[in-house]
Amino acid sequence: MRVFVLGAGASLHAGYPLAAQMGNRLAAWINTLPPEHQYRSCLEQIAELYGGLENFESIIADLMTAAPGSRAASLGVTRPYLLSDLKEALRDHFDSIRSAPAPLYDQLARVLRQGDVVVTFNYDLSVERALRVAGLWDVRKGYGFSIEGAEQPSPVEVLKLHGSTNWRALLFGGMTGFFAGGGNSLGHRPVLFFRPDLEYLGYRDFVDPRCACLDTAASLPAMIMPALPKTFHFATTYGEEWKEFWDGLWWRGEHAIENADELAVIGYSLPIADERARAMLLGCANKAVRLSICCGKATASLEQEFREHGFTNIQTGAATFDDFVARETAKDCADPGAPTHDNGPGNQSSRTLSRLNALTGKQGLLKIRYAGEVGFTFLSVDPPTDLPTEAGDEAIQAAITRSRFLVRFDEGILIDGSDTRVISGRDISLIRGRY
Repeated sequence: MRVFVLGAGASLHAGYPLAAQMGNRLAAWINTLPPEHQYRSCLEQIAELYGGLENFESIIADLMTAAPGSRAASLGVTRPYLLSDLKEALRDHFDSIRSAPAPLYDQLARVLRQGDVVVTFNYDLSVERALRVAGLWDVRKGYGFSIEGAEQPSPVEVLKLHGSTNWRALLFGGMTGFFAGGGNSLGHRPVLFFRPDLEYLGYRDFVDPRCACLDTAASLPAMIMPALPKTFHFATTYGEEWKEFWDGLWWRGEHAIENADELAVIGYSLPIADERARAMLLGCANKAVRLSICCGKATASLEQEFREHGFTNIQTGAATFDDFVARETAKDCADPGAPTHDNGPGNQSSRTLSRLNALTGKQGLLKIRYAGEVGFTFLSVDPPTDLPTEAGDEAIQAAITRSRFLVRFDEGILIDGSDTRVISGRDISLIRGRY
Protein backbone atom coordinates (compact mmCIF):
# COMPACT_ATOMS: atom_id res chain seq x y z
CA MET A 1 0.00 0.00 0.00
CA ARG A 2 1.16 3.51 -0.80
CA VAL A 3 0.20 6.61 1.19
CA PHE A 4 0.36 10.13 -0.26
CA VAL A 5 0.41 12.99 2.24
CA LEU A 6 -0.64 16.31 0.69
CA GLY A 7 -0.18 19.83 2.03
CA ALA A 8 -1.00 23.28 0.69
CA GLY A 9 2.01 23.18 -1.64
CA ALA A 10 0.38 20.31 -3.55
CA SER A 11 -2.70 22.42 -4.36
CA LEU A 12 -0.69 25.55 -5.18
CA HIS A 13 -0.55 24.58 -8.86
CA ALA A 14 -4.38 24.62 -8.94
CA GLY A 15 -4.48 28.22 -7.72
CA TYR A 16 -5.06 27.65 -4.00
CA PRO A 17 -3.06 29.73 -1.50
CA LEU A 18 -0.31 28.64 0.84
CA ALA A 19 -1.01 29.22 4.53
CA ALA A 20 1.12 32.40 4.57
CA GLN A 21 -0.87 33.81 1.63
CA MET A 22 -4.32 32.83 2.83
CA GLY A 23 -5.30 36.01 4.66
CA ASN A 24 -4.23 38.43 1.94
CA ARG A 25 -5.77 36.30 -0.80
CA LEU A 26 -9.04 36.07 1.13
CA ALA A 27 -9.11 39.84 1.72
CA ALA A 28 -8.44 40.55 -1.97
CA TRP A 29 -11.29 38.24 -2.98
CA ILE A 30 -13.71 39.76 -0.47
CA ASN A 31 -12.93 43.21 -1.91
CA THR A 32 -14.23 42.04 -5.30
CA LEU A 33 -17.69 41.36 -3.80
CA PRO A 34 -20.54 43.89 -3.88
CA PRO A 35 -20.28 46.62 -1.19
CA GLU A 36 -23.41 45.33 0.55
CA HIS A 37 -22.12 41.76 0.91
CA GLN A 38 -21.88 40.57 4.52
CA TYR A 39 -18.26 39.48 4.00
CA ARG A 40 -17.35 43.11 3.23
CA SER A 41 -18.71 44.11 6.63
CA CYS A 42 -16.74 41.26 8.20
CA LEU A 43 -13.54 42.44 6.54
CA GLU A 44 -14.13 46.03 7.70
CA GLN A 45 -14.47 44.85 11.30
CA ILE A 46 -11.30 42.77 10.98
CA ALA A 47 -9.41 45.72 9.48
CA GLU A 48 -10.58 48.01 12.29
CA LEU A 49 -9.55 45.52 14.97
CA TYR A 50 -6.40 43.91 13.49
CA GLY A 51 -5.41 46.15 10.59
CA GLY A 52 -6.20 43.51 7.94
CA LEU A 53 -6.01 39.76 7.39
CA GLU A 54 -2.26 39.45 6.81
CA ASN A 55 -1.67 37.57 10.09
CA PHE A 56 -4.56 35.23 9.38
CA GLU A 57 -3.54 32.38 11.71
CA SER A 58 -3.02 34.76 14.65
CA ILE A 59 -6.37 36.46 14.01
CA ILE A 60 -8.22 33.14 13.86
CA ALA A 61 -6.49 31.99 17.06
CA ASP A 62 -7.44 35.22 18.85
CA LEU A 63 -11.07 34.96 17.71
CA MET A 64 -11.26 31.33 18.79
CA THR A 65 -9.73 31.73 22.25
CA ALA A 66 -10.78 35.31 23.13
CA ALA A 67 -8.39 35.44 26.07
CA PRO A 68 -9.18 38.10 28.69
CA GLY A 69 -7.82 41.46 27.56
CA SER A 70 -7.40 40.34 23.93
CA ARG A 71 -8.78 42.20 20.94
CA ALA A 72 -11.26 39.40 20.32
CA ALA A 73 -12.56 39.66 23.88
CA SER A 74 -13.51 43.28 23.20
CA LEU A 75 -15.99 42.12 20.56
CA GLY A 76 -18.35 40.66 23.14
CA VAL A 77 -21.36 38.80 21.75
CA THR A 78 -20.46 39.65 18.13
CA ARG A 79 -17.24 37.57 18.21
CA PRO A 80 -18.81 34.17 17.28
CA TYR A 81 -20.60 35.76 14.34
CA LEU A 82 -17.42 37.36 13.03
CA LEU A 83 -15.55 34.06 13.33
CA SER A 84 -18.39 32.24 11.56
CA ASP A 85 -18.36 34.76 8.70
CA LEU A 86 -14.60 34.30 8.30
CA LYS A 87 -14.97 30.52 8.07
CA GLU A 88 -17.77 30.75 5.53
CA ALA A 89 -15.85 33.35 3.52
CA LEU A 90 -12.82 31.06 3.39
CA ARG A 91 -15.00 28.21 2.14
CA ASP A 92 -16.63 30.37 -0.52
CA HIS A 93 -13.25 31.78 -1.58
CA PHE A 94 -11.91 28.26 -2.14
CA ASP A 95 -15.01 27.37 -4.11
CA SER A 96 -14.39 30.40 -6.35
CA ILE A 97 -10.98 28.98 -7.30
CA ARG A 98 -11.96 25.45 -8.23
CA SER A 99 -12.76 26.08 -11.90
CA ALA A 100 -9.00 26.30 -12.52
CA PRO A 101 -7.30 23.15 -13.85
CA ALA A 102 -5.37 20.86 -11.49
CA PRO A 103 -3.12 18.97 -13.93
CA LEU A 104 -0.71 17.57 -11.34
CA TYR A 105 -3.61 15.92 -9.51
CA ASP A 106 -4.80 14.54 -12.84
CA GLN A 107 -1.33 13.07 -13.38
CA LEU A 108 -1.19 11.75 -9.81
CA ALA A 109 -4.52 9.99 -10.36
CA ARG A 110 -2.97 8.12 -13.29
CA VAL A 111 -0.30 6.54 -11.09
CA LEU A 112 -2.45 5.75 -8.05
CA ARG A 113 -3.75 2.23 -7.66
CA GLN A 114 -6.58 0.51 -5.83
CA GLY A 115 -5.70 0.26 -2.15
CA ASP A 116 -3.62 3.45 -2.05
CA VAL A 117 -4.55 6.13 0.50
CA VAL A 118 -4.39 9.92 0.23
CA VAL A 119 -3.97 11.80 3.52
CA THR A 120 -4.50 15.50 2.95
CA PHE A 121 -4.53 18.63 5.10
CA ASN A 122 -6.14 20.66 2.31
CA TYR A 123 -9.73 21.86 2.22
CA ASP A 124 -10.16 21.90 -1.57
CA LEU A 125 -11.81 19.14 -3.62
CA SER A 126 -9.24 18.91 -6.42
CA VAL A 127 -7.64 15.57 -5.60
CA GLU A 128 -10.87 13.63 -5.06
CA ARG A 129 -12.29 15.11 -8.28
CA ALA A 130 -9.25 13.90 -10.23
CA LEU A 131 -9.55 10.45 -8.65
CA ARG A 132 -13.28 10.34 -9.41
CA VAL A 133 -12.57 11.08 -13.09
CA ALA A 134 -9.98 8.28 -13.08
CA GLY A 135 -12.53 5.85 -11.61
CA LEU A 136 -10.61 5.51 -8.34
CA TRP A 137 -12.82 7.26 -5.80
CA ASP A 138 -16.41 6.98 -4.59
CA VAL A 139 -17.98 9.65 -2.41
CA ARG A 140 -20.04 7.12 -0.41
CA LYS A 141 -16.98 5.62 1.32
CA GLY A 142 -14.11 7.59 -0.12
CA TYR A 143 -13.71 10.05 2.76
CA GLY A 144 -12.99 7.45 5.44
CA PHE A 145 -16.53 7.44 6.79
CA SER A 146 -19.56 5.67 5.35
CA ILE A 147 -22.63 7.34 3.96
CA GLU A 148 -25.78 5.28 4.45
CA GLY A 149 -26.43 2.92 1.53
CA ALA A 150 -22.76 2.52 0.60
CA GLU A 151 -21.95 -1.02 -0.50
CA GLN A 152 -18.54 -1.18 -2.20
CA PRO A 153 -15.41 0.39 -0.70
CA SER A 154 -13.81 3.25 -2.57
CA PRO A 155 -10.75 2.05 -4.55
CA VAL A 156 -8.74 4.93 -3.01
CA GLU A 157 -9.55 6.70 0.25
CA VAL A 158 -9.02 10.44 0.68
CA LEU A 159 -8.65 11.24 4.39
CA LYS A 160 -9.08 14.97 4.94
CA LEU A 161 -7.67 15.47 8.43
CA HIS A 162 -8.40 19.21 8.52
CA GLY A 163 -11.84 18.91 6.96
CA SER A 164 -13.22 19.91 3.58
CA THR A 165 -15.10 22.75 1.91
CA ASN A 166 -17.99 20.38 1.12
CA TRP A 167 -18.38 18.98 4.65
CA ARG A 168 -21.09 20.45 6.85
CA ALA A 169 -22.15 19.80 10.43
CA LEU A 170 -25.94 19.70 10.22
CA LEU A 171 -27.67 21.33 13.18
CA PHE A 172 -30.23 18.97 14.75
CA GLY A 173 -30.48 16.98 11.53
CA GLY A 174 -32.06 19.96 9.80
CA MET A 175 -35.05 20.09 12.19
CA THR A 176 -36.43 23.41 13.41
CA GLY A 177 -38.86 24.38 16.14
CA PHE A 178 -39.23 23.00 19.65
CA PHE A 179 -37.89 19.48 20.05
CA ALA A 180 -35.47 17.48 22.14
CA GLY A 181 -31.93 17.37 20.83
CA GLY A 182 -31.24 13.93 22.27
CA GLY A 183 -27.84 14.83 23.69
CA ASN A 184 -26.27 15.65 20.33
CA SER A 185 -26.80 18.70 18.15
CA LEU A 186 -24.54 18.08 15.13
CA GLY A 187 -24.84 14.39 14.31
CA HIS A 188 -21.86 12.06 14.08
CA ARG A 189 -20.46 12.72 10.60
CA PRO A 190 -20.28 15.46 7.97
CA VAL A 191 -23.13 15.78 5.51
CA LEU A 192 -22.68 16.62 1.84
CA PHE A 193 -25.39 19.24 1.61
CA PHE A 194 -24.62 21.59 -1.25
CA ARG A 195 -25.62 20.47 -4.74
CA PRO A 196 -22.83 22.40 -6.57
CA ASP A 197 -20.21 20.53 -4.53
CA LEU A 198 -21.63 17.15 -5.54
CA GLU A 199 -21.92 18.19 -9.18
CA TYR A 200 -18.29 19.37 -9.17
CA LEU A 201 -17.30 15.88 -7.98
CA GLY A 202 -19.34 14.25 -10.75
CA TYR A 203 -22.40 13.26 -8.68
CA ARG A 204 -25.30 15.05 -10.34
CA ASP A 205 -27.96 12.62 -9.09
CA PHE A 206 -26.56 11.68 -5.69
CA VAL A 207 -28.21 12.97 -2.51
CA ASP A 208 -26.78 12.44 0.95
CA PRO A 209 -29.55 10.45 2.74
CA ARG A 210 -29.34 12.80 5.72
CA CYS A 211 -30.24 15.72 3.45
CA ALA A 212 -32.86 13.96 1.33
CA CYS A 213 -35.86 15.95 2.57
CA LEU A 214 -34.09 19.24 3.20
CA ASP A 215 -34.15 22.27 0.91
CA THR A 216 -32.46 24.51 3.47
CA ALA A 217 -30.99 23.80 6.89
CA ALA A 218 -28.71 25.37 9.45
CA SER A 219 -25.20 23.94 9.27
CA LEU A 220 -21.59 24.75 10.10
CA PRO A 221 -18.45 24.31 7.98
CA ALA A 222 -16.48 21.25 9.06
CA MET A 223 -13.02 22.73 8.59
CA ILE A 224 -10.22 22.88 11.18
CA MET A 225 -9.03 26.46 11.07
CA PRO A 226 -5.31 27.30 10.61
CA ALA A 227 -4.68 28.40 14.18
CA LEU A 228 -2.77 27.30 17.27
CA PRO A 229 -4.01 25.42 19.13
CA LYS A 230 -6.11 23.44 16.67
CA THR A 231 -9.34 22.17 18.18
CA PHE A 232 -10.71 18.93 16.76
CA HIS A 233 -14.26 19.27 18.06
CA PHE A 234 -17.23 21.62 18.14
CA ALA A 235 -17.86 23.25 21.52
CA THR A 236 -21.65 23.21 22.02
CA THR A 237 -24.09 23.29 24.92
CA TYR A 238 -24.03 19.49 24.74
CA GLY A 239 -20.26 19.44 25.28
CA GLU A 240 -17.44 18.65 22.85
CA GLU A 241 -19.11 17.20 19.76
CA TRP A 242 -17.42 15.41 16.84
CA LYS A 243 -14.32 14.58 18.89
CA GLU A 244 -14.89 10.89 18.16
CA PHE A 245 -15.30 11.63 14.46
CA TRP A 246 -12.00 13.50 14.18
CA ASP A 247 -10.17 10.96 16.35
CA GLY A 248 -11.48 8.13 14.15
CA LEU A 249 -10.44 9.89 10.96
CA TRP A 250 -6.94 10.57 12.31
CA TRP A 251 -6.68 6.94 13.44
CA ARG A 252 -7.33 5.84 9.86
CA GLY A 253 -4.55 8.12 8.65
CA GLU A 254 -2.13 6.90 11.31
CA HIS A 255 -3.03 3.26 10.58
CA ALA A 256 -2.44 3.75 6.85
CA ILE A 257 1.00 5.31 7.41
CA GLU A 258 2.02 2.63 9.90
CA ASN A 259 1.20 -0.07 7.33
CA ALA A 260 2.47 1.64 4.18
CA ASP A 261 5.13 0.18 1.90
CA GLU A 262 5.71 3.61 0.36
CA LEU A 263 5.05 7.07 1.77
CA ALA A 264 5.19 10.32 -0.22
CA VAL A 265 4.97 13.73 1.48
CA ILE A 266 4.05 16.32 -1.17
CA GLY A 267 3.83 20.05 -0.53
CA TYR A 268 3.62 19.66 3.25
CA SER A 269 6.39 21.27 5.32
CA LEU A 270 5.36 19.95 8.76
CA PRO A 271 4.77 23.40 10.31
CA ILE A 272 5.33 23.62 14.06
CA ALA A 273 1.69 24.65 14.54
CA ASP A 274 0.55 21.25 13.22
CA GLU A 275 1.52 19.37 16.37
CA ARG A 276 -0.79 16.42 15.77
CA ALA A 277 0.35 15.94 12.16
CA ARG A 278 4.03 16.15 13.13
CA ALA A 279 3.50 13.51 15.79
CA MET A 280 1.69 11.25 13.32
CA LEU A 281 4.41 11.48 10.67
CA LEU A 282 7.66 11.84 12.63
CA GLY A 283 6.52 9.53 15.44
CA CYS A 284 5.47 6.78 13.04
CA ALA A 285 6.98 3.40 13.96
CA ASN A 286 7.26 2.41 10.29
CA LYS A 287 10.80 3.79 10.00
CA ALA A 288 11.79 1.56 7.07
CA VAL A 289 9.00 2.79 4.79
CA ARG A 290 10.18 3.90 1.34
CA LEU A 291 9.86 7.66 1.89
CA SER A 292 9.78 10.43 -0.74
CA ILE A 293 9.62 14.10 0.25
CA CYS A 294 8.62 16.62 -2.41
CA CYS A 295 8.47 20.07 -0.85
CA GLY A 296 10.59 22.30 -3.08
CA LYS A 297 13.21 24.29 -1.20
CA ALA A 298 12.19 22.70 2.11
CA THR A 299 12.87 19.16 0.85
CA ALA A 300 16.47 18.83 2.07
CA SER A 301 15.73 20.10 5.59
CA LEU A 302 12.66 17.85 5.87
CA GLU A 303 14.66 14.82 4.73
CA GLN A 304 17.18 15.57 7.46
CA GLU A 305 14.42 15.94 10.06
CA PHE A 306 12.99 12.55 9.12
CA ARG A 307 16.48 11.01 9.32
CA GLU A 308 16.89 12.46 12.80
CA HIS A 309 13.65 10.70 13.75
CA GLY A 310 14.98 7.33 12.60
CA PHE A 311 13.74 6.98 9.01
CA THR A 312 16.22 4.88 7.04
CA ASN A 313 14.86 4.54 3.50
CA ILE A 314 14.54 8.09 2.13
CA GLN A 315 14.35 8.35 -1.65
CA THR A 316 15.89 11.44 -3.28
CA GLY A 317 15.72 13.03 -6.72
CA ALA A 318 12.11 14.27 -6.81
CA ALA A 319 12.01 17.50 -4.82
CA THR A 320 8.87 18.90 -6.46
CA PHE A 321 5.37 17.62 -7.20
CA ASP A 322 6.15 17.79 -10.94
CA ASP A 323 9.31 15.72 -10.48
CA PHE A 324 7.47 13.16 -8.39
CA VAL A 325 4.62 12.48 -10.84
CA ALA A 326 7.13 12.36 -13.71
CA ARG A 327 9.20 9.77 -11.83
CA GLU A 328 6.18 7.67 -10.88
CA THR A 329 4.81 7.83 -14.43
CA ALA A 330 8.16 6.66 -15.79
CA LYS A 331 8.19 3.79 -13.30
CA ASP A 332 4.74 2.67 -14.42
CA CYS A 333 5.82 2.83 -18.06
CA ALA A 334 8.92 0.78 -17.28
CA ASP A 335 6.93 -1.87 -15.39
CA PRO A 336 4.51 -3.59 -17.80
CA GLY A 337 3.00 -5.49 -14.85
CA ALA A 338 2.01 -2.36 -12.95
CA PRO A 339 -1.72 -1.63 -12.87
CA THR A 340 -2.77 1.06 -15.34
CA HIS A 341 -5.91 3.11 -15.87
CA ASP A 342 -7.19 3.34 -19.42
CA ASN A 343 -8.72 6.78 -19.86
CA GLY A 344 -9.55 6.22 -23.51
CA PRO A 345 -9.02 9.40 -25.51
CA GLY A 346 -7.40 10.97 -22.43
CA ASN A 347 -4.24 8.85 -22.87
CA GLN A 348 -1.44 11.18 -23.95
CA SER A 349 2.02 10.92 -25.43
CA SER A 350 4.40 10.94 -22.47
CA ARG A 351 7.11 12.70 -24.51
CA THR A 352 4.81 15.51 -25.60
CA LEU A 353 3.40 15.89 -22.10
CA SER A 354 6.92 15.86 -20.65
CA ARG A 355 7.91 18.77 -22.90
CA LEU A 356 4.79 20.70 -21.91
CA ASN A 357 5.49 20.07 -18.21
CA ALA A 358 9.03 21.35 -18.77
CA LEU A 359 7.52 24.82 -19.14
CA THR A 360 6.90 24.91 -15.36
CA GLY A 361 9.08 27.61 -13.83
CA LYS A 362 9.87 29.28 -17.16
CA GLN A 363 8.93 32.85 -18.00
CA GLY A 364 6.86 34.20 -20.86
CA LEU A 365 4.90 37.16 -22.18
CA LEU A 366 1.12 37.38 -22.43
CA LYS A 367 -0.60 39.50 -25.07
CA ILE A 368 -3.05 42.02 -23.58
CA ARG A 369 -5.45 43.67 -26.00
CA TYR A 370 -4.77 47.41 -26.27
CA ALA A 371 -2.16 47.15 -23.49
CA GLY A 372 0.85 45.39 -25.01
CA GLU A 373 2.39 42.47 -23.13
CA VAL A 374 2.95 41.47 -19.48
CA GLY A 375 5.42 38.99 -18.06
CA PHE A 376 4.48 35.82 -16.17
CA THR A 377 5.89 32.54 -14.81
CA PHE A 378 4.44 29.12 -15.73
CA LEU A 379 3.11 27.15 -12.72
CA SER A 380 1.35 24.21 -14.39
CA VAL A 381 -0.25 23.02 -17.62
CA ASP A 382 -3.72 21.71 -18.45
CA PRO A 383 -3.16 19.96 -21.82
CA PRO A 384 -5.81 18.94 -24.34
CA THR A 385 -6.95 15.34 -24.20
CA ASP A 386 -5.71 14.48 -27.71
CA LEU A 387 -2.03 15.40 -27.61
CA PRO A 388 -0.06 14.40 -30.71
CA THR A 389 2.11 11.30 -30.46
CA GLU A 390 5.09 13.10 -31.99
CA ALA A 391 7.06 15.58 -29.87
CA GLY A 392 8.70 17.76 -32.53
CA ASP A 393 8.84 21.54 -32.29
CA GLU A 394 5.84 22.12 -34.57
CA ALA A 395 3.73 19.63 -32.63
CA ILE A 396 4.74 21.21 -29.32
CA GLN A 397 3.82 24.69 -30.54
CA ALA A 398 0.42 23.38 -31.61
CA ALA A 399 -0.01 21.68 -28.22
CA ILE A 400 0.89 24.91 -26.39
CA THR A 401 -1.68 26.83 -28.42
CA ARG A 402 -4.39 24.33 -27.46
CA SER A 403 -3.44 24.09 -23.76
CA ARG A 404 -4.37 26.18 -20.75
CA PHE A 405 -1.79 27.25 -18.18
CA LEU A 406 -1.82 28.38 -14.58
CA VAL A 407 0.64 31.27 -14.38
CA ARG A 408 1.86 33.77 -11.80
CA PHE A 409 2.09 37.49 -12.58
CA ASP A 410 4.16 40.08 -10.78
CA GLU A 411 2.44 41.66 -7.79
CA GLY A 412 0.11 44.48 -8.78
CA ILE A 413 -0.59 43.26 -12.33
CA LEU A 414 -4.06 41.84 -11.58
CA ILE A 415 -6.63 44.28 -10.30
CA ASP A 416 -8.32 41.74 -7.98
CA GLY A 417 -5.17 41.55 -5.83
CA SER A 418 -4.33 37.93 -6.71
CA ASP A 419 -1.19 36.92 -8.55
CA THR A 420 -2.27 33.75 -10.39
CA ARG A 421 -4.57 33.25 -13.36
CA VAL A 422 -5.42 30.55 -15.91
CA ILE A 423 -4.54 31.69 -19.45
CA SER A 424 -4.89 30.21 -22.92
CA GLY A 425 -1.80 29.20 -24.83
CA ARG A 426 -3.21 31.13 -27.80
CA ASP A 427 -2.48 34.38 -25.96
CA ILE A 428 1.18 33.64 -25.22
CA SER A 429 3.48 35.75 -27.40
CA LEU A 430 6.87 34.58 -26.10
CA ILE A 431 8.39 31.80 -24.00
CA ARG A 432 11.91 32.36 -22.70
CA GLY A 433 14.51 29.58 -22.74
CA ARG A 434 14.53 26.03 -24.09
CA TYR A 435 11.90 23.45 -23.22
